[in-house]
Amino acid sequence: MTDTGKYFAITAEEVAYVRKQLGTNEEDIKTAVTSLREWLRLQPHLPDAVDDSLIERMYINCKCSMERVKLGLDAYFSLKNRIPEFLMSRDARGTDIQFAMEHIKMMTMPRLTKDAYRVHVITAVDEDSMNIIWAPYGKILSIAMEVMFVEDYSIGDMCIIDMANVNAGHVVRADISIIRNLELCYKVFVHLPGSTSLFDHVQRDCLPDELGGTAGPVDKLAYQLITGANREWLLEKDKYTSDESRRPAENRYADNIYGIAGSFKKLSVD
Repeated sequence: MTDTGKYFAITAEEVAYVRKQLGTNEEDIKTAVTSLREWLRLQPHLPDAVDDSLIERMYINCKCSMERVKLGLDAYFSLKNRIPEFLMSRDARGTDIQFAMEHIKMMTMPRLTKDAYRVHVITAVDEDSMNIIWAPYGKILSIAMEVMFVEDYSIGDMCIIDMANVNAGHVVRADISIIRNLELCYKVFVHLPGSTSLFDHVQRDCLPDELGGTAGPVDKLAYQLITGANREWLLEKDKYTSDESRRPAENRYADNIYGIAGSFKKLSVD
């Protein structure tokens, strides 16, 4: 949900392609959304303040697994209590986020890959590790995901990390608990300097110019999705969290929160 309209220009053909790849269709999705909304209504510890579009996109992201969507919906509300530093008070105009944006460039590319993956790029890391405070980047990622739940339609995500400026100082200053909370990615590919193997996975029009792509310069692409997000809409999300005191004893989804990794791939480039 952006102030200036939709960030992603998803076409009907791309929606059809994603659904075909996952073996689903309009009727199946409507049935699933209705069933999941009824399940959500019956959970005493969860609010049902989500749009059908979010449930549908979560169904797609979870590869049409009803159990994984239930886990995802539970996590959507309950993780706010567990890691509020990422998922609450998400104001892109806040001083913490504004400072963070000056020292790492992060961007969600507007074009899907040919295989219908959404590409995210992290690059231009400040060589001075003292300027890197990790928590705001988790908040930035959660803002992007919130918008994507409403607007995007893809099979999964690829996160490309440019390691060019990363040094031992960044590793030493990293908070292990934060890394664990952010570790939603797997299947790592390393691409050596000067190689073209990255383009076997991601076409050039899905990459910024500085990484050999043709999508435009980093400074133009960085944080467009974040800065365009509707501030009031995001802050409104703070009101909707799980009430753990009302969680049924037989509901064990909270024990499996870190099992929702799902559809992410991570590519590191240097």
